[in-house]
Amino acid sequence: MKTSKRTKALACITAALALIYIIQILAGLKSPQKEFKLKESPDYISCENSGEIIQMQKNGEDWFSSGTPLDSSKMESLLKDVTLIKTLSLASRKGDGGSLERYGLDKPILVRAKSGGKDQCALLIGKESATGSQCYIQFEGKKEIYLAQGNLRRDWTFTLDDIRQKSEEQDSDNSAAE
Repeated sequence: MKTSKRTKALACITAALALIYIIQILAGLKSPQKEFKLKESPDYISCENSGEIIQMQKNGEDWFSSGTPLDSSKMESLLKDVTLIKTLSLASRKGDGGSLERYGLDKPILVRAKSGGKDQCALLIGKESATGSQCYIQFEGKKEIYLAQGNLRRDWTFTLDDIRQKSEEQDSDNSAAE
């Protein structure tokens, strides 16, 4: 049985495409996406932004800052942000002065999480990405800069008044004023 040149060419092309497909599958297994998850849920979080430091402590099931009760839904959102950080890619391996400035980490928001007095995480939050739905982060003491899922910069830019628990009197006064 004689094989034509056309059949040989098709067989070679099929083999080459199969090889490319296998390489893509293997390369896909090494995803640039990573998850950084805390081992324990924090009972203390501090947020330093533009020189202002807000310290939040958990007492029982509630969160407080300098004796002020904090809004539980806002704290739950902040806890999610710090407990599980999903990165989409590695933006830089250097972490030098030029990279820090480029990614907004020369003037970061510093978030520290502790559990039982032990450090769990120290996260530097840089500027948001061009799309606004991600931001650049760096873990304190590490050189790598990551593009993180979610706009952590927006989430962690707040005042104590923004996260404090609003009293029911204020809520009813605000409703009446509207």
